[in-house]
Amino acid sequence: MDLNEFLKKELADIKAKSLYRSLNCIGSVQGPVVRFADGKDRALFCSNNYLDLAGDERIVRAVVDAVGQWGWGTAASRLISGTMGPHAELERRFARFFRKEAALYFSSGWCANEAILTTLPQKGDLVLIDRMSHASIIDAVGKGAAAFHTYRRENLGRAEKFLADGAYRRKFIVTESVFSMDGDRADLAALVELKERCGAALVVDEAHSAGCMGPTGAGLTEQEGLLDKIDIIVAPLGKAFATGGAVIAASKTVIDYLVNTARPFIYTTAPSPAAAAAAIAALDIVQEEPWRREKLGENAKYLLNKLKGMGLDTGGSDTHIIPVILGSAEKSLKIAEALFKKGYYVSAIRPPTVPRESARLRVSVQCGHTKEQLDGLCRALGEILPLPK
Repeated sequence: MDLNEFLKKELADIKAKSLYRSLNCIGSVQGPVVRFADGKDRALFCSNNYLDLAGDERIVRAVVDAVGQWGWGTAASRLISGTMGPHAELERRFARFFRKEAALYFSSGWCANEAILTTLPQKGDLVLIDRMSHASIIDAVGKGAAAFHTYRRENLGRAEKFLADGAYRRKFIVTESVFSMDGDRADLAALVELKERCGAALVVDEAHSAGCMGPTGAGLTEQEGLLDKIDIIVAPLGKAFATGGAVIAASKTVIDYLVNTARPFIYTTAPSPAAAAAAIAALDIVQEEPWRREKLGENAKYLLNKLKGMGLDTGGSDTHIIPVILGSAEKSLKIAEALFKKGYYVSAIRPPTVPRESARLRVSVQCGHTKEQLDGLCRALGEILPLPK
């Protein structure tokens, strides 16, 4: 069969299952309200711009200044001639931020997770990942040479059983701190106790808590007083920091080993020095303006309580990521479309991103959302949905 004909049939099947996806172009700066191609403004409730930094003028100035000094392109990998002043400064700053000996800057969170999980765990080793881990973690362990198994975060007995198996040489536990589709939290204290008792290394992906939680914004691990007990921190910078790339923070030995052996680092053109300068500027704001994460927490608590009060299923969320679990992909898609018409942009999250029959609206809160916008979203949902009595 001709390739295009085959793919058309595959796409038709995807559409029939309400799983088809398309790009929705925004025509303005990212913020709590954005403009679309139809010229209409809509309140944005599906962005990871949690601290409302995507359009911050200080970050824009940092980029402009960096382009003037360093240019835009690096034109080489980091190990050739692509390492420039802003990269080195970013790594120094984020190592100190996460209280680690060293840090390494990657072009994306996906590359960072792949670098760790295809390089550090090797044949004869074991990797345990939460069953609801991000796709970057799942795909990376699948590519690696180590054995891997999943565990349920609400019951660590399965993880403990595998860790007790003496057949493995070294053992790794990998988790997100705040889970990207459910908005609940890993039991980091239990994982730290488990890794110390079983002699494992603990890797924590702080994608959705870095910047948003902790006294200085270093994430859920800092908030729970466990930052010094985590072996490796992964911090994607495209969410609360609203810039790009990702940082791995760990011991100098781990970082040196990644520099020398991690293919996603060695064979990738270095990120723009201007992107690194943007991330440094964002880090300054995160540390200097704790009111942003305080306001984010207030907004999230307010909206979560309202949605729960409406009888909606918000799962186990207690963070700024709030799922409204609806079940069917078709229903989720129709409700998202109806919200869009009413002036609210919320994405319908469907399989395979979430398990079958757990399609949802993934509502993400920003510190810049007003009470009127939060109330308006709830009012629009109430007009659209047949709410439980």
